[in-house]
Amino acid sequence: MIRVGFVLNASGNGWIGGTNYLENLLRAIAKSNKIQAVILSGDAFAPSIRFDQPLEIIGTRLVQPSGWLYKARKGIARILDRDVLMERFLRNHNIDVLSHSGHLGRNAHLPTITWIPDFQHIRLPEFFTAEQRHARDVAYAQSADASTRIVLSSEDAKRDFSAFRPSAADKARILRFVSTVASNADQVETRESLSARYAIREPFFHLPNQFWAHKNHTVVVDALALARSRGRPLTVVCTGHTSDSRHPDYFPQLMQHARDAGCENDLKVLGLVSYGDLATLMRHSVAVINPSLFEGWSTTVEEAKSLGKTILLSDIPVHREQAPDHGIFFDPRSPRDLADRLLRFLDEYSLQDDENRMNRALEETPQRVRSFSASFEEIAVEAVTRGRKST
Repeated sequence: MIRVGFVLNASGNGWIGGTNYLENLLRAIAKSNKIQAVILSGDAFAPSIRFDQPLEIIGTRLVQPSGWLYKARKGIARILDRDVLMERFLRNHNIDVLSHSGHLGRNAHLPTITWIPDFQHIRLPEFFTAEQRHARDVAYAQSADASTRIVLSSEDAKRDFSAFRPSAADKARILRFVSTVASNADQVETRESLSARYAIREPFFHLPNQFWAHKNHTVVVDALALARSRGRPLTVVCTGHTSDSRHPDYFPQLMQHARDAGCENDLKVLGLVSYGDLATLMRHSVAVINPSLFEGWSTTVEEAKSLGKTILLSDIPVHREQAPDHGIFFDPRSPRDLADRLLRFLDEYSLQDDENRMNRALEETPQRVRSFSASFEEIAVEAVTRGRKST
């Protein structure tokens, strides 16, 4: 049994998609007979999704960013180009490989698997400052050089990585995320109760993206304004963080834009909700929307696939690669295209067909999750086999 370490802290970094990705990966590999996940936490980490069996969680101040021991550890690692304190800790707990938690330096004797979510800073540089782009370039280059294997979520991201660091292209492996959201809402709240609790006007579409500039909520606001101008107001329920550290004015400006366009009542913003509520909202929506201009591998699309929901999604390469069975693609720069497709879909919507698709997806999701787990097993075994050095 290969023991794989993951660093996870309760405080997180505000990136809900990344947290969901890791927790779903942990859930997928929980029943593996080849690998065992071990959580390394500097605080009281507790998963937000249900596991069939308890996770092994080891507390250590080595991974607590606010502590002096963490800072000392990082300082020594910079000097030696080897994270000796972390390596010693991992070996003492019989951990064979560190995954999705950074690297241990080019001189490390313990293998690491590093996940690079995407290369948005290269593909959409206008959403980053020069300093932010440089910081990502440096961090990604160091990860590419020091890690045993680099995990990318799509062929699209792998192409970007190979162009970014050709010398490390042979380390790249694709691990396509699969959501287990369908398994996390066994006790589903009724449509009527949900609508009353959140004061939602039905029928509604669900847009579960963070309010970040590249997520492109603006095209949805403009599409809602067009639909209202045609005498056919729609309802879009939005969940996700309303703050964007890179663009702090984005959310208030978006809300002002909705007011100016006369469709503020058509955009229902709930902010951050529990994972259970997110799944329930998605189930009871007529369809899901993802208008994003860029993704490494969309969590929203995977959640819709696992629930069998129709999703109206931006026509970008990675969304085509994800290939949802019930996907309707639209031009992310065209509010008219989106408005037309939303209205056409609503005209043809059948609740019975929707429920039939969800039932089929619930039956198919376990096999998709097993494939997700098997892909990670292969990467972990390869990293340990080829990456360990003698002490």
